[in-house]
Amino acid sequence: MENEIIRILTCDNLTEAHLVKGRLENDGINCFLTNQNFTNLVPMYNNMMGAGIQIMIEEKNYEEAYEILQDKINPQTKNLTCPNCGSNNIKLGLGKYKGFKLLNIFIAIFSFLPLGNLKPKYFCKDCKTEIN
Repeated sequence: MENEIIRILTCDNLTEAHLVKGRLENDGINCFLTNQNFTNLVPMYNNMMGAGIQIMIEEKNYEEAYEILQDKINPQTKNLTCPNCGSNNIKLGLGKYKGFKLLNIFIAIFSFLPLGNLKPKYFCKDCKTEIN
């Protein structure tokens, strides 16, 4: 029976994708990248319609790859602290300019334009600082 090829992770840029690929290959897991040309040519479609550089592995290596990439697949906010106020009240969302981003989404939907790169970000709920 032939092993199926599955996607383990989707990255936003080529640099991040090659770093993840290197982590997997250093531990003996064969992988390859797909969708890199489309993502580099039209970055405004990242996080939409399956866009983004996809890292593909064999299904038999999923458990091992998942353990290696645990920090990328399920990032934890409990270890994050705000560099501005030191708070641990960190959330993932649209961030500081939420109203502007929602307006951008509304205009893009009704004018049939691409949304742009509206990735969710970590931000402090106490002082509203975005954490990169």
